[in-house]
This record gives sequence, C-alpha cells and structure tokens, in this order.
Amino acid sequence: MITGDRLETAVAIAKDAGLIRQNSDRALTSAQLNEMSDEEVKRIIPNIRVIARALPTDKSRMVRLCQEMNLVVGMTGDGVNDSPALKRADVGFAMGSGTEAAKEAGEIVILDDNFKSIKDAIWYGRTIYHNILKFCKFQLVINVAAVVVSALGPFFGVEEPLKVTHLLFVNLVMDGLGAIMLGNEPALEKYMNEPPRRRDESIVSKAMMTQIVIMGAWLTIISFLYLKHPFFSSLFENEAQHRTGYFVLFIVSALFNGFNVRDNGFGIFKGLKDNPGFLRTMLIIMLVQAAIVNIGLIPVQVCKWIGEMFSCVPFGIKGWAAVVLLALTMIPVDMLRKIITGTAKAA
Repeated sequence: MITGDRLETAVAIAKDAGLIRQNSDRALTSAQLNEMSDEEVKRIIPNIRVIARALPTDKSRMVRLCQEMNLVVGMTGDGVNDSPALKRADVGFAMGSGTEAAKEAGEIVILDDNFKSIKDAIWYGRTIYHNILKFCKFQLVINVAAVVVSALGPFFGVEEPLKVTHLLFVNLVMDGLGAIMLGNEPALEKYMNEPPRRRDESIVSKAMMTQIVIMGAWLTIISFLYLKHPFFSSLFENEAQHRTGYFVLFIVSALFNGFNVRDNGFGIFKGLKDNPGFLRTMLIIMLVQAAIVNIGLIPVQVCKWIGEMFSCVPFGIKGWAAVVLLALTMIPVDMLRKIITGTAKAA
C-alpha cells in the first residue's frame, strides 16, 4: 500500500486489511525509502507492506524496481499523481471515480470502485490461462499421436492408418469443438492460491510436456496394439471395418483424454455441471462420428458417397465395445502418471 497519509494512519489501516501480520512486515515513509539505494530497496521488497507520505516519484520507482526483479506489477490509483505509475506498471487499474488522466493511463478501469473487482479480474484471467493450457494439452496429445502413428505406420506394415479425411476431421472438428469443451471450464478458487508466474515462464511447463509425451505415447501404443494384434482384427468381418474401427478408437481416445486435462489431480469429473457444454460437445462429436461410420447403411447414393469419402464402413457391436474399452484406458493410465510423477499431490 502506497499512500500519502501519515505512517501511523497507514499502518492502522494495513493491519485492519490484513497486510501487516508479522514482525518481518515493513512499513516505511517516503523519506526512509529515499535514503536507501535501489539495491537496498530490492532486498527488502518482499517484506514491504506500506509506504506512507509517498510522492508520485516513489510510486514510479517501486514499479520500476519490481520490474527489474522480473516481477509482474499491477498498480491501482485514481489521481493525476498516480498516472505515471499506472502507465509504467504491467497492468494499471484505474478507479472509475478517478481522474480522466488516471483512466487514460490505466489498462483497466474499475467501474464500481471495488477492490474485489481486481481480485475477480485476476481470478478470471487465471481461469482463461488455465483453460488455454487445458486445450493445448488436449490438442497436442492428439497431434503427437497422429504424427507418430502416421510416420511409423509404414514400418509396421500399416499404410495410412489415418486417412487424409480422418486427419481433417481431427483438425476441423476436434479443434473447434474441443475449444468449446474446455474453454468454458469453471473458475476454481484454487487458482487464486497459486503463486504468480514469472515474466519469462514458458507456457509449456515441464509437467505439461511430460503429460503430453506420456499420453501421446500411450495413444500410439494402443493404436499399434489395435492395428497389429490378431484379437482386435478378429472382431471385424474385414480389413475395411478394422480400419474404420481405428478411426473411432483415435477420436474416442482423444475425447476421454479431455477428462484427463480438466484437472491436474484426480478431480477430472468434478464441476461438470458448471460446464454443461463439455458433455454436450463430447456427445455431439461422438454422434457425428457414429453417423459418418454408419451412414453407408442408408440406401441413398449421397450417403454412400459420404461414407466412401471418409473411408468408413459400418461394423458390429463387438467392434464398438472393443474400441471404446481400449480408448477408456486413457483415463487410468493418466491417473497412474499423476501418482508416479507426484502431480496429483501437488494439485
């Protein structure tokens, strides 16, 4: 808290607000701050809670020093003297009742003058960031597996395990509808307990990359298990049905992995009622794929043409049961990964 009030007043308000809680928390005046060098201030920045009798230059200086420490800085203010610091900060929150200069300098205007709105802005910002990460994990697992299976397939005697139209279905349908599935995930309170991210932090963390590689590898393994093991081919009447079954297996596996990316722990089925679009979109994708596979049963030339375009032919219930059960292994395997890597405990 940086204020022009007297130190005693500022400290009393800071204690009431919960800013000052322990002996290591520091409250300084502008005069005391200006007696210190930049390096001395940087050393005690983690403990500074109050700066009283502050000048506009003190606010700008604190923003600059924090940014030099690679911290992301948010600044609130409502007066003309706050404008330089609001402009310099990474995010400037101007109060709705403040001066026009402050509103022009800030990136965000708090219309209701309520500090809780700042918390909500951070909360929903973090939620959007998490949902982007969820979609990235969801999509990259699909892409990694598709590339590896298509590249290695010929070496295992499998030519074009995924046809061009299959890959187009993955890219067009799974991209757009997948974003809808995971883009509306609810805001969780635990996001506010996370420490701020570094300015230079990569969007793809080590844990995220581990999940993408392991689940992409598992999807690749069950792909070749399905394509090469005689047990699975015996469930189908011919090779065309067997290959159509793989198209279904790949898409359903990706959909089940959509549950995995919803939570870093074991709560992958929690909060589904807060995101009704998730199950609805998942059902739409499965129904569209089932329609493409079985459309050839309709004795109409156009329907047969659509089936041929997607290289799909109808197959029996035993084949459907096999591919769905095999795809379902995506969930327990990722649970096992979370236990082994300790991700679930951290979550």
